[in-house]
Amino acid sequence: MKFLYTSDLHGKKHLYQELLDVALVASSEIVILGGDLLPSHPSTKRYEDMLPSQKQFSREFLSPFFRKILTTTTVKRVFLIPGNWDSGYPYLLQDPVPGVVDLSQTLHRLENGYELIGYPFVPPTPFRPKDFEKMDDLVSPWPPQKQPSYVRSPDRPDQLTAVDPYLYLRERGTINEDLDSLPKARSFRRTIFVMHSPPFGTRLDGVQGGRSAGSRSLKAFILENQPLLALCGHIHEAPELSGSYVDLLGETICVNPGQFTSVSPNLHAVTFEIEKVAETLEHTYFSKIQA
Repeated sequence: MKFLYTSDLHGKKHLYQELLDVALVASSEIVILGGDLLPSHPSTKRYEDMLPSQKQFSREFLSPFFRKILTTTTVKRVFLIPGNWDSGYPYLLQDPVPGVVDLSQTLHRLENGYELIGYPFVPPTPFRPKDFEKMDDLVSPWPPQKQPSYVRSPDRPDQLTAVDPYLYLRERGTINEDLDSLPKARSFRRTIFVMHSPPFGTRLDGVQGGRSAGSRSLKAFILENQPLLALCGHIHEAPELSGSYVDLLGETICVNPGQFTSVSPNLHAVTFEIEKVAETLEHTYFSKIQA
């Protein structure tokens, strides 16, 4: 079964068009999008306009795009999780498209017996949207937070509500706690774990200056459970800085295709066959596995 994975398209229509082109050329059957699907900054540059902008993009572009890729290519299903900039992610689910599957904190079993599990939350970032951020655990450090930060309003879903990020994040639990309650795979060696954050201290989570910005809890989860494949994103520049879009944690192949790097403005994505990932994993810009 042929897979196509990418992340962090941030509402860039030309990247979605390239995704369609790659799906056609690669004869992909499954497409997975690992979060940050929607425009991050509205044209007005006002945070207050982010949700209306994401709602419009979902309705006018992304839903029709999904219908197109599912009717004009060999793609049978598109799996989604949100990223930390996708406050308007629920809009994608208001107009269901047959074949598009919300994988966020759920498990989906494919016909061939392989399973997919999705997890969207990332450790605290220095950015203002906080809907899909949580403390990694009770002791890991945070970067400085911006005041105010914003979350989707619980009683006015088309608006953002200003929050104190320190108080907000301390009240909503941790990634470590969430991972204990995820659906359990039949066999992790036949499971793809899709997460927006990369695991901490790998080739996939480095930012400018040499700091790691991934999740310690996700790394521990992967090392303990050893899924076949862990697909992530979030840190756009990590593959360029480390020289590799792939790393190994035990026997788990971990992949961050990157996005918006200086080496190429084009789509960063990977294709692979699930039955033989290591032999077939290939990047749309870089070469085959650089392990």
